[in-house]
Amino acid sequence: MNKLQLISLSLLMIVLSVTSVSAQKATLDSMTIINTGTYKPSVADANKISDNPVVIDSTKKLPVKSYNINSKKINPISTIEPVAAAEMEGEPLTKLYNALAKVGMGTYTTPYLEFWYNSLRSKEYAYGVRLKHLSSAATLKDYGFAGMSDDQVSLYGKKFLKEHSLIGNFDYGRNGVHFYGYDAKLISLNKSETAQHFNYFGANAELLSHYNKMERFNHDIKLSYYNLSDAFKSSENNLKANGYVQTMFNKELIKVNALVDYYNFKSPIDTVDNTIIALNPNFIADGDKYHASLGVTATVDVQTVSKFYFHPSVDVSYNIFDNIIVPYAGVTGGVRKNSLKSITDENPFVSSNLKLKNSVTKFDLYGGLKGTLSSYIAYNLRVSYSAMGNMLLYENDTTYPGNRFILIYDDANVLNMRGEIIYQLREKLRIVLAGDYFNYKMKHELKAWYKPQVKLSFAANYNLSDKIIIKADLFYLDNQFAKTLEPGDDSTPKIVAKELKGVFDINIGAEYRLTKRLGFFLQANNIANARYLRYMNYPTQQLSIMGGLSYAF
Repeated sequence: MNKLQLISLSLLMIVLSVTSVSAQKATLDSMTIINTGTYKPSVADANKISDNPVVIDSTKKLPVKSYNINSKKINPISTIEPVAAAEMEGEPLTKLYNALAKVGMGTYTTPYLEFWYNSLRSKEYAYGVRLKHLSSAATLKDYGFAGMSDDQVSLYGKKFLKEHSLIGNFDYGRNGVHFYGYDAKLISLNKSETAQHFNYFGANAELLSHYNKMERFNHDIKLSYYNLSDAFKSSENNLKANGYVQTMFNKELIKVNALVDYYNFKSPIDTVDNTIIALNPNFIADGDKYHASLGVTATVDVQTVSKFYFHPSVDVSYNIFDNIIVPYAGVTGGVRKNSLKSITDENPFVSSNLKLKNSVTKFDLYGGLKGTLSSYIAYNLRVSYSAMGNMLLYENDTTYPGNRFILIYDDANVLNMRGEIIYQLREKLRIVLAGDYFNYKMKHELKAWYKPQVKLSFAANYNLSDKIIIKADLFYLDNQFAKTLEPGDDSTPKIVAKELKGVFDINIGAEYRLTKRLGFFLQANNIANARYLRYMNYPTQQLSIMGGLSYAF
């Protein structure tokens, strides 16, 4: 190869080498070729790094060591002052006065006086006294002198013990009436001949427990005595002990009522001793929706001949919906004492020579609905059917001066339907509307004498800012029947039921309190101005008005 060819070949090799290095982004920094003779190109072996990559963890594991805590009690030197309990400040207590007096005067020459004296607030005791006088010198047209008087003295006291209350009171009363049920145009009688008065002395004591735990034997024990006498040498003594004991047993209430009632009645022609002993155990269960009281009453009526009675005592109710609809039902019975006091409280014109018998309710089966229609309105609808033994009735006896009443006893079945609705708007307004329907089926007597079939009553009390107080009473009694005797076809007296017209009466009273201590009142009775007969030949007074004042000190 000549020199020219050799030079050309060398230049070509250089150009190819540079181009190859540029294309591969050669990693060699430089390349030097020195040719000194015949060129023998060669490439050296590459050295490959065979080590694998290793990740080095920079987190260091620290050794876990064990520790011990040595407890040591530290007695603080400082003391903590107690924080006073938070108190809610209530409204200031209303100022009370020890005494209140009311004085008034009404038509028919009717003076009125009533006085109260009471202790003030105390956690240890309470006591008080009440005095009352009300009289009338009424003279009714075509009838005898109808004057009356009512005098009362009452003392009471209460001592609050740790878990009991000790209660006692004493009462004296003198009530006077006149037998004015005769025709003054035909018969002339002095006031003294028709006068009747009743003297009453009574006292009672009571021990009432206030245990917080129902498992203890809570109790209420009462002991009472009274003496009642009249102007015709009839008198009555009564001694009674009654009360109850109750306790919880297996989350249910066990209650036992007991009674021992003794009375002695003396009249110029007869003497009666009677003792009633009754025991009434009850099992009472209450749930979220229901109430049940199951028991029985065992009674011994000790007279000339002792009689034993057993009556059921059952009362159940179920709250269907939120006290709005609560159906209830039950059955009961018992013995009711007819005494000189109970009879003259109802009809003071009876004869003093009474023939006393106790009335017996053989059974009284009842059921109904009660509940609340709103936070202001409550209602009660009730139907009952009872069997009565020795139901007490009255009959006119014109053989006595002034026309008195004697007693009649008869068995009867009685159906009663009663409805009552009450509206109460706080202490501002209260309205009570009630009605009764009676149906009597007598065993021997022609009618249930002096017992109306329908009774309706309406009572309202409105208090305007404790400044003006208005009260209204309306009542209606359906026609009644009086037992009378008329000559028959063969001159034999026959019984005739004489109908007495129904009674409708309205009484309204108002009080205006000028200050918290001084007030004025006005009372109007029988606004309809009707003279109606509550008993045969005994008409009531017509419109009567009384006014007066009251003062607290």
